[in-house]
Amino acid sequence: MHINVVNWSRRGMIMVRKNNHKKSKSALMHAKASLEIEGIHFTTQEEQLLLERANGRLSYSEFIARAREIAKNV
Repeated sequence: MHINVVNWSRRGMIMVRKNNHKKSKSALMHAKASLEIEGIHFTTQEEQLLLERANGRLSYSEFIARAREIAKNV
């Protein structure tokens, strides 16, 4: 996820990060709702993985590795 810094102060950077995380979580919840309408439901483990990626706690390669592990166990 890219972070657009609008203010170089420490507080400004923190505010931008929080705002981006909020938007990411909101987008994820909208996508989840759309999939549920289609009859596709996430497990708790899958949802947690998506939230961690949206919040920037996982790199792309870590996300893919964990997603593959989840897919193997289905």
